[in-house]
Amino acid sequence: MEQQQNNEQYNQQQQQQQQKQQQQQQQHPQNDGQQQQQQQQSEQERIYNKKQEHLPLLQTVEELVEELRRSLIVVEEFQTPSQQLLFDKLNKIINLYEKIESNRHIVNDVEIPLEIFRVIDQSKNPDLYVKETLQNCLSANEKTKGKIESIKSFKKELESHISESFASEYAEYKLLSQKQETQEPSEKDDQIKDNN
Repeated sequence: MEQQQNNEQYNQQQQQQQQKQQQQQQQHPQNDGQQQQQQQQSEQERIYNKKQEHLPLLQTVEELVEELRRSLIVVEEFQTPSQQLLFDKLNKIINLYEKIESNRHIVNDVEIPLEIFRVIDQSKNPDLYVKETLQNCLSANEKTKGKIESIKSFKKELESHISESFASEYAEYKLLSQKQETQEPSEKDDQIKDNN
């Protein structure tokens, strides 16, 4: 109960801070770098708030897992006098399932890859699967970065050869590309204003 109140207070404070920031932005326009940094910060805050929102459900699931483990011990060592204890544990498990069911709206937007369930069915640790997948993504990202750098260096080399061989045509090309670059930011600004 206290934790929920603390979470609500924190969320209210975050909303107030965001409102102040938005007011300041309207009064003092900032450059793109600062806006991008602020967007990243607000995204991090949103993720943190989402985690805080999921925290009670996570704790309930952990409590359920622990209760199931304890119930398993009672069942394995079952004796007639422990029957009431088993009933109490089963009732608690049912209550925990009901609590999870009542909070399922919190995770309706969460998508879990089917492969995670396959890994769990194989009695493997899903955290290891996630770690391995992230490592594969990082490796692929590094390869892609290398390709991008190669293409950039090829472009520079090609431009230098073109500028030497076709100087006047290259100068016209540069003028046209500069005009397009100056027009694109103003179009993006117009789109941002339209969205707001």
